[in-house]
Amino acid sequence: MPKSQRPLVSIIVPIYNVEHYLDDCVQSIVDQTYTNLEILLVDDGSPDGCGAICDAWAEKDARITALHKPNGGLSDARNYGIDRAHGEYVYCVDSDDWIQPNLVERALDVALDTDSDLVVFEYNSASDDGSVVRPSDDVQKFPSEGRRSSEQALKLLWDDKVQNFAWSYLVHRNVYDTGIRFPKGYLMEDMGTAYLLYDAANAVYFLPEPLYNYRVRPNSILGVKSQAMCEGTVHFIQIIDRFAQSHYYPQLRTEELNWSIRYLTGAIIWAYESRKRFKPGEYKAFVKSTRKLVTARIKALGIRNMTNTNKVKSLAVYLHCVPIMDIASQRRSGRML
Repeated sequence: MPKSQRPLVSIIVPIYNVEHYLDDCVQSIVDQTYTNLEILLVDDGSPDGCGAICDAWAEKDARITALHKPNGGLSDARNYGIDRAHGEYVYCVDSDDWIQPNLVERALDVALDTDSDLVVFEYNSASDDGSVVRPSDDVQKFPSEGRRSSEQALKLLWDDKVQNFAWSYLVHRNVYDTGIRFPKGYLMEDMGTAYLLYDAANAVYFLPEPLYNYRVRPNSILGVKSQAMCEGTVHFIQIIDRFAQSHYYPQLRTEELNWSIRYLTGAIIWAYESRKRFKPGEYKAFVKSTRKLVTARIKALGIRNMTNTNKVKSLAVYLHCVPIMDIASQRRSGRML
């Protein structure tokens, strides 16, 4: 396709309190080998110097637009950018991370060559200062390269072969135009969005190349477990359970219920880790109600159909061995880089 006909790609960067990382993030976008970009820097009422940094970048590069809005959270900032994007393809980048120079070109070529609305790719994990980069633990289980139907892609998602991260996929604008937006008012918004995008896409292409660099920060939203994170996880799991077990994908019942149990038990482990951050009296109530949800899903699935990992995690929850599971969870999450 001639360069003059290459589609515009909108890159949306929600920004809040990341002045020490923002320049590196934006520089990696500006330096993309694919140049037909619209770069929307969404300053979500950041209290530090991010607003000024956005304005400075907009003055340096005509492709960049600095958008300033009152603080509304990550989902609100992403949606704000999506609603103002003009590109045929949309990509979200977290403002404390950075991307490989060929990310857009590589993902877009695959999308166009294979007629796939979504292109999902691997990522690297990096330390807080960016000095240590290694392949993510998820790379080892990432699907083989190829184009999948929505059903096949959701099976891979619920089999835990890929994650929900919004920055792990390039999306054709028409998928968002079905009405999909990031849900506001809850953390874990990526979990509440990825499955809808997979479902609405004409096809999902999995590209086993690490094109994104994910910075693991101790004080990030995922780095610091909280009551809101735990409650957001349980909230979206229940919605996804209803979605999967309705008229949509009942044939994926085993995969989705195992996924549900995995994340519900994970939420209990995270709650233990963040128990001192819960409102008084709400930690025990959260654990009790979430255990009931786990029990109901085990009953619906059947113990024989549970994965071995879920059997271990569920048993640990019921035998009050959560502290041990918490240590294992932290190691797997990469927080001990």
